Amino acid sequence: MIGGRFKRDLARLDDLFDHDIAAGGPNTHEALRQIVDGTIPAGARNGAIYRYAYKLIVEHFGTFLDNGPVYPWRGGTDDIDKALADAGVPFRLATFYGLGLPNDLPYPDDFPMSGWVDEAAVLAARDAVNKHPGKPPGLEDVYDCIAGWFRQAAAKGRGLVSFYH
Repeated sequence: MIGGRFKRDLARLDDLFDHDIAAGGPNTHEALRQIVDGTIPAGARNGAIYRYAYKLIVEHFGTFLDNGPVYPWRGGTDDIDKALADAGVPFRLATFYGLGLPNDLPYPDDFPMSGWVDEAAVLAARDAVNKHPGKPPGLEDVYDCIAGWFRQAAAKGRGLVSFYH
């Protein structure tokens, strides 16, 4: 189903990674199949194609959440991470600018970056933002956006996954 729904995305990604595919790496559909089947070869390279294939899985089963106030971020995450910490929210925006995912995938050479928090962390963060009504001056819209992520994910009983590219 994912291959059919995202047929154009698969073709676009195959064009983007044609040099890796020509060198013996998987095409996007094969990377997608390997992720779903749990058959990514040991020592697999071309981590970007696996991460983009994983992103298609997330897009298929997940829901896009508004990130307008957060993306594009115009600097470091220190200010918002401090505001979240001051509010007792056990989450750092910097978590979403790394390479973490709930599955082991080969590392990309550069992009996409990714991050995730599981359902338990979503619930803890939601509870913290609900207990702290104050918003950090100058970061109100960003704080509201992030709080909304946790409220929406908690309402669905889900974790959060991010991709940055």
